[in-house]
Amino acid sequence: MAVLPRYRTRAIRGSGRRSAGAVRRRRVRDAFDAQVRREWSRYSRSAWRVLARELRSRFLAYHLPNGPGWALELGPGPGRFTPAMLATGARVAAVDLSGPMLRSLGRRMADQPRAGLLRRVRGAGEHLPFRAGAFRAAVAYGNILGFSGRGGEQLLAELARVVRGGGVLVLDVASPVGSATEFLESAARQRFLLRILRDPAYYFLDGIVQSKERGHQPFAPPRMGFFEFDFYTARAAEGVLSASGFRVVDRMAVAPMVAFRDRLTTLARRDPVAWENLIRLEERVGRRPGVLETGHGFVIAAVRRSPKRRPPSSRGRLKRSG
Repeated sequence: MAVLPRYRTRAIRGSGRRSAGAVRRRRVRDAFDAQVRREWSRYSRSAWRVLARELRSRFLAYHLPNGPGWALELGPGPGRFTPAMLATGARVAAVDLSGPMLRSLGRRMADQPRAGLLRRVRGAGEHLPFRAGAFRAAVAYGNILGFSGRGGEQLLAELARVVRGGGVLVLDVASPVGSATEFLESAARQRFLLRILRDPAYYFLDGIVQSKERGHQPFAPPRMGFFEFDFYTARAAEGVLSASGFRVVDRMAVAPMVAFRDRLTTLARRDPVAWENLIRLEERVGRRPGVLETGHGFVIAAVRRSPKRRPPSSRGRLKRSG
């Protein structure tokens, strides 16, 4: 039986006055507690979403190391990418805010051949309950960085703490342009596009696509801001990763050619050869300069830099006489 790295329990619900981060995490947790089935089907309702899922899976499989050892999956939800992590031979600690999501993950993984290598832990990415250097790899898919809002640096600092030197971090990022495009596409499908475009500032579009490196959407349900959320340009994402102790080694836009184009991807999916060729083309185009923010977000692989060793202290040493 796989034994988790030594960890300490940290309660998600605190006593007394809640911090802004605790309130944000509670809102995220409550929302995902209520949509377990919807979350599982979110990437299978249309062909282009299936394409986005497969591109993320392939990027993950390319960068995750194979062999024994512990890997962290932060925000696994119902387990969309967990099988790919288990397939590497790693023992996986799946950490999620949502108890219902973790239970759904357990049910879905029960029949997997490597199910015994999975451990589920309810917790927050900003307060990971593991010792330093416990993991050789970490995955944070599902726009976990964006959902951390203004606590993004704290989240990355925790990931840097628990990933050992030379370890790999793979995460996806919500870009301003990609997120705004998806929002407008959804609005058109649900027939409230004109309402949004008549007053884009009210619905945060002006703020999301501003020229700054990092956009912030506050929690404001009447204006369709159902979460506090931060959007990163590619340069901003690489900057916060570098400041946290990671070195970026690969980046790729997710489906920059056909993101949000249902008909094109539906036609391609009818033919296995066409589908495979589309995936390969997307992987090539997704790494071209200038496209990172035009797809369905972008994915980044980074390596944890080894902490610099302090030089041995000369205090207490006798000086040699000449």
